[in-house]
Amino acid sequence: MTIEALCERLGLSKGSFYHHFKGMAGFRTALLEHFEERETRAFVAAVEALPLTGGAERLWALAEAVAADEAHDTLEPQVRVWASRDPVAREHLERVDRRRLEYLREQCRLVTQDADLADDVATTIYLVVVGASHVVPQVLVRDQVRLWDRLAGRSRHDLARRAPPPGGTPPRRRPARAATTAAAPPRGCAR
Repeated sequence: MTIEALCERLGLSKGSFYHHFKGMAGFRTALLEHFEERETRAFVAAVEALPLTGGAERLWALAEAVAADEAHDTLEPQVRVWASRDPVAREHLERVDRRRLEYLREQCRLVTQDADLADDVATTIYLVVVGASHVVPQVLVRDQVRLWDRLAGRSRHDLARRAPPPGGTPPRRRPARAATTAAAPPRGCAR
């Protein structure tokens, strides 16, 4: 993309573009910062502003907020492709990924005292969300939330099973990955 083509598309003069962004590098940086604000900080701030006390409630609120954001389906994969080719975009995206994973881990750790399990669940949720945008055809956010719901239902079962007894200490070993335990149904579904 050239400055001239961008200005023509937006109906701006090149002078106003340079006044505001100081060139294409400044525009790209502003675009990446806008992405970080819109697709990470704004979601976290919106969830944190809600009167929720538990990690599970915050995770559901986050999932619902992301699902309601129709632009996420197209923005996320485009920025990831850009970051695969551009070191500045990669640096911004690495920061976004770190912050998102940190937030998911914080919420999962509110659900269980088993930090390893909480981190595994948070990482798996994030991998589902990020990976879903690269599958062809793309898995839409509303379908990702449904998958997240199923994963979290299974995770809730594991987290509850691994919770320490009142006054007890949390288990230290990683959970067994038993295939015999049925996952909890998605919200709104009966067994």
